[in-house]
Amino acid sequence: MNLHVVSSSSTGAGERTVPAASGPARYVSLALSGGNALGAYGAGACEALLEAGYALDRVSGASIGCVNATILAGNPPAQRAAKLREFWQQAARWSPWGTLPTGGQVRDTLNKLQTLHTVMAGRPGLFRPRPSGFFSLLPGTPPDVGLFDGHPLLATLERVMDWDFLNTAALPLTIGSVDLESGEGVYFDTREQAIEPHHVLASTAFLPGFPPVDIGGRLLGDPGMLCNLPLDPLLRDPPPGPHLCIAVDLFDVRGGRPSSMDTALERVQDIAFASQSLRTIEAFRREYRLRRLLAQSLQRTGHAVELDAEEMRLLEREARGADTDMVLLAYHPPAHEVSAKTLEFSAASIAERWEAGRQDMQRALALLEAGQATTRDPGFNFYDARRVQSREETPAEAVEAKQAQATQPA
Repeated sequence: MNLHVVSSSSTGAGERTVPAASGPARYVSLALSGGNALGAYGAGACEALLEAGYALDRVSGASIGCVNATILAGNPPAQRAAKLREFWQQAARWSPWGTLPTGGQVRDTLNKLQTLHTVMAGRPGLFRPRPSGFFSLLPGTPPDVGLFDGHPLLATLERVMDWDFLNTAALPLTIGSVDLESGEGVYFDTREQAIEPHHVLASTAFLPGFPPVDIGGRLLGDPGMLCNLPLDPLLRDPPPGPHLCIAVDLFDVRGGRPSSMDTALERVQDIAFASQSLRTIEAFRREYRLRRLLAQSLQRTGHAVELDAEEMRLLEREARGADTDMVLLAYHPPAHEVSAKTLEFSAASIAERWEAGRQDMQRALALLEAGQATTRDPGFNFYDARRVQSREETPAEAVEAKQAQATQPA
């Protein structure tokens, strides 16, 4: 797979700190969602963000977003984009089919075959089938809780990141998981503890695909069933100054009308995961608005209202005056993606998703730098950079579409 950088910018160049519209430099945080093979979109978006010169101050991730975030935080800035490409080149290797058509029924069929191949053989360097897991589906066989073993991922991570560098918290990393007994979200932060390989396995353990991981007596799994895009740790306790939070979702709540069982399953999956993110953003939009209004009220009234020292301290802690810019982009799949797209690792699809992520991040940053917010509230500006309609056709897809129309009977 050729993940060629088409921009003239150098990802190896030093990062620059991007200033806010006015005032001090912004604190930049990045949230990366889960979605297995769709993570190439997130990696492409990260590459475009780095090329644009944005210096990251914090990153969070869930599932494959945890993997991408770990690679970012486990490398110095000049190596991050290259190591992401190395990881995703590994993920796209060993595809049973070579060059695929850009769309149409043939591509749809080959994508489904590629998905079946992944289910039967796993992905070298990422995960392998667990015979005990598959046999447990048969009557009378011992029970199991996972179809795949994620340990091959750890050897690949060893080649593309440094655990010691990660735990210096030079780029603070927060990864999400869920307690499978209590249903509570569990987060691990390199500023508070060392993150080790088993934490990554826990974040990527989406049942029943992968078995859960016991950490400190808690049985943990992939947080996708609870919070697939880990915005909470970034927005719950924001920095004191201007904050830019960029969220990369691998699912889009919007899509076309289902026309088959496959597209129906895809729509269910997209809505289930993407709606979590939108609810979280809306909740924080309301919270930040109230916090800003509280800050303004305290400035006007001062100590005119009789409050004791503890009450005033609590109010001042909750009142925040700095602005947060929230930017959301999401992967909008082309028509040939299948419902099991999270298991479709063909080189062609990985390359397409990577480039879509690059393009969407470039578009999102253009909106941000032009100040074209979708909504503006006190303390919270939301930039919705999701594609309004279906993904734009590539030149090859446009040619194919015209050829198909030419062959249609009059």
